[in-house]
Amino acid sequence: MKLSPVLKKTVGWQGKKYKKTLIFFLLFLLLPGKPSYVNFADALEITDDLGGAVVLERPAARIVSLYAGHTENLIAIGALGSIVAAGQGAEGLSPDIPLLGSKPGVEQIAAQRPDIVLTRPMMARSQEPLYEALGGFGIKVAALDPPEWDKFPDYIALLAQIAGIAGDVKKNAADAMKADAEPGGEKLRAFLVTNGRTMATCTPDSWAAHIMELAGLENAARGAVPLSEGSVLSAFGAERLLATDDEIDVILLQQGAMNTVRAEDFVRDMRFASLKAVLNGMVFDVPEADISRPSLLRLQNGAARKLRDLVTKREVSGCMNKTKPN
Repeated sequence: MKLSPVLKKTVGWQGKKYKKTLIFFLLFLLLPGKPSYVNFADALEITDDLGGAVVLERPAARIVSLYAGHTENLIAIGALGSIVAAGQGAEGLSPDIPLLGSKPGVEQIAAQRPDIVLTRPMMARSQEPLYEALGGFGIKVAALDPPEWDKFPDYIALLAQIAGIAGDVKKNAADAMKADAEPGGEKLRAFLVTNGRTMATCTPDSWAAHIMELAGLENAARGAVPLSEGSVLSAFGAERLLATDDEIDVILLQQGAMNTVRAEDFVRDMRFASLKAVLNGMVFDVPEADISRPSLLRLQNGAARKLRDLVTKREVSGCMNKTKPN
């Protein structure tokens, strides 16, 4: 995994800061009980999304997954038994997975004796010293971006290769991506708020836009422009939202790390009191992980169907019912 030259000079594995950790890690390598493996016919060579090269001589029987999306997808393809630890966002997925939190230390990860650590580029960039140290200890790290919708089956197939999972997981993923599709007909037009402070939304090609489409909703922000190249977020803004009121039937507020503004807050905001969706009680909270996380597990668990039921039946447990301003 390639990291900045500056970090290589300041955080190399020979630095004093990590000598104690190296001793700790080597002791764990000597412990008994290492799992047996089935060798690949040929070595699996991976080039991750930071340009780093990873070579696996055998399937990874011990995986540390630091991004919740990777964790959920490994579970969905039957690789739960290979996950020896997971990062933030994996709470509640399985009692068998030890949780490491949002910023695990080198010792925590090394103690798991992983064959590979899976993360995402954004996390690797924000914690470069950690990943530099892991690489210095010989721990293999692959930074994989959350995949675009069209590339999702290939990403699932790669995870299956890493974990040594047999079967046509690529086809299974493709089938899950259309399993809950709503039949044709007139669609409600929905606007997804990804950040309530700036009224940011999702781009037309984002995972969230596709989940809305599966749910039988039309993305009302069809002209949303990405914040930057490759981004799935767009700075829509409150004024533009008000100006497109006649094109919006439903407003969804994504609930998670990126947004803490809830539906009840939105409808009490006097700026939006005259919006059609507000007056009709069509403003709802939706879990960020359900609508925006590329997850085969959530597709299998009916993420699109739950969203459709929320909007049309208002019967989804844990989500807001019909909401109107006071």
